[in-house]
Amino acid sequence: MKDVNFYLENMPIAFCAIKVLTDGEGRPVDYLFSYSNKAHSRLEGCADGQLVGKRYLELRDKIRSNFLSSCYEAAYCGRTCVLNDYNAEKDKHFLIHIYPLDQGSCACMLQDVTESRRQELELLHEHEKHKYLLESTREIIFEYERTENVLTFWSGGNISENNKVIRNCPEGLVEHKIIREEDQVLIEQMYHDLKTTGKAEEFNISLCLDGSGNYSWYTVGSSIYFEKYTGQMRLVGYLRDVDRIIREQRALKKEVMYDPLVDLYNVKAGKDLVTEELKNTEENEVNIMFLMDLDNFKCVNDTYGHQKGDEFLKRFALVLKNTFRKSDIVYRMGGDEFIGFTVNVSKPEQAVQKIMERLYGQLAELKKEGMTLRCSAGVFMSSRKRSYSYFYMMADQALYAAKKAGKNQYHIIREL
Repeated sequence: MKDVNFYLENMPIAFCAIKVLTDGEGRPVDYLFSYSNKAHSRLEGCADGQLVGKRYLELRDKIRSNFLSSCYEAAYCGRTCVLNDYNAEKDKHFLIHIYPLDQGSCACMLQDVTESRRQELELLHEHEKHKYLLESTREIIFEYERTENVLTFWSGGNISENNKVIRNCPEGLVEHKIIREEDQVLIEQMYHDLKTTGKAEEFNISLCLDGSGNYSWYTVGSSIYFEKYTGQMRLVGYLRDVDRIIREQRALKKEVMYDPLVDLYNVKAGKDLVTEELKNTEENEVNIMFLMDLDNFKCVNDTYGHQKGDEFLKRFALVLKNTFRKSDIVYRMGGDEFIGFTVNVSKPEQAVQKIMERLYGQLAELKKEGMTLRCSAGVFMSSRKRSYSYFYMMADQALYAAKKAGKNQYHIIREL
């Protein structure tokens, strides 16, 4: 086998042995090279063997005080140390292991860690940059770790401490009352889209992040990536507060679509909605239109004035809201004429009976309160593909029949 000196001489890591020189008061002032392997000689820019017997200050104008003091500690105090050192002249970072040899001497092993140090500094820079970006952004950043099934909110917004880490998602979001139960499907759909296509569309959802019980609107955006070394999938995303925008949009939409007096759809919005439903109707599906008109309403306006008449219309609109389902389309045609429209009714005869019983039952209760409202209704039900104008024409014929029969009742025309 080759001797140890051969391996020491040819190893790729710079190695040297030095004698620390002191002044008359025992303070370190320079050092003398007693050994330098090939890697160390190359590092210092010297030929092999050229450094041995030379003092450092013979080669350089200035000596690094932190390195000299660490060598002194090892040579005279027997202390081993590891020094992170930056050589500005060579623009290199070194990890220097210094350990004692004989009294006054020590050995140094210099490992070039420039590349890893630069990567570390870049990571620190990125971390600092992201830290300040996260602190300055108004968006809320979150991350989902699939293996542990944990969702973490990192920054932004007024998030309560209880809600910063959520386990068992999306059920955990419901349990913490961050989302409503009916919105769980939105989260599940987003995750499904990300897994299958790698991308998901932004969507709006109502959230409560501060634990107050008050929900606000947020836009959710997300993406997935796979960690370079583990291959583990991670999901990251953001929440953007759009509550003011959504509410303003809804207020504007309501202003455009709703009758300002009775807070029901206006005639244009109602007609458009019914027309769209009729376009999507399949053959044999039964749709029903209720055309309702307040009996003798002109007398109310003539006797009590239009302000009282407006009160009657508002109360009747409230009756209709309590009569029809939320999924039904209810709107004011104009004046004292209103329409209710129900889609794809499985038992139309029973449905009409229940709706009209609720309507007249509520009108009877109003009479007890001193407000007499009488209403005639024309009902048209059909299982055929018909236009809006046809439905309205037939419901109007049914309304005429109800009024002719004595008012305050309803008449049905069937096309089944």
